Amino acid sequence: MSGFCDEELFNNSYCARVRSLRIERGWSAEQMATALGIPPDRYRKYETRSPMPAYLIERFALIVGADIQYVLTGKSDKRASADVAQTIRK
Repeated sequence: MSGFCDEELFNNSYCARVRSLRIERGWSAEQMATALGIPPDRYRKYETRSPMPAYLIERFALIVGADIQYVLTGKSDKRASADVAQTIRK
């Protein structure tokens, strides 16, 4: 039973982080969906109830300027953050 609770907690935190990162960027859900190349209703699902799939995480992280580890776990790797910032500046 504990595993289910852990999974639910992870999913809820992950979805909330995705929403928060988008809002911090100043983008609407529709803008983010367009940038990711997916329908807006599917993107909204990733902010509310279903974790974003692996194939979208890297692109999402680049768009919001976060490292992948932070998007997934809420914990940041300082070196990865610097690499992402440098990539965006180019």
